[in-house]
Amino acid sequence: MLLVVSSCKEKKPEVETNPETVNESNPVIADVVENKSATDSVPKNIQVDSVIQLDFAKDSSTVTAKGHLDKKGDPVICYLPVKKGKHLTASLIPENSKANIRFSKIHLPNGKTDGPFSPNLKYDLAQQGTYKIYIAPNRMAGDPVSTDFLLKVKVE
Repeated sequence: MLLVVSSCKEKKPEVETNPETVNESNPVIADVVENKSATDSVPKNIQVDSVIQLDFAKDSSTVTAKGHLDKKGDPVICYLPVKKGKHLTASLIPENSKANIRFSKIHLPNGKTDGPFSPNLKYDLAQQGTYKIYIAPNRMAGDPVSTDFLLKVKVE
């Protein structure tokens, strides 16, 4: 048996991406899209699958995010990077008034966990790093109900 592998490297022409020199006479240049790094492509402050990556605006200590809990009752995990600040205040506002949701636990940067909590959370932040805040239905108060929710977080 004979296996032949062949490769051909062709030099790609350089494409001008300076917006000042792009014009309609060169349609190829107009279609060039600037690549973003992997960290830029992660949506912030909105739920993707079961995760919300929280991100504070520059010089802001508050952030608001939207999320959804379904009937299955799987938790939503919010990643909260803490670089400065000693106190966390957070609240959950469900769209469905019949939904009983809460902060089920908080996973600290050192690996320890604490919880459960109510829909309103006040917590002392003893260390810097990424905190994981779990949001889930309160199963002690009945069966899970699907609902969208608003999460408000303040770190000061």
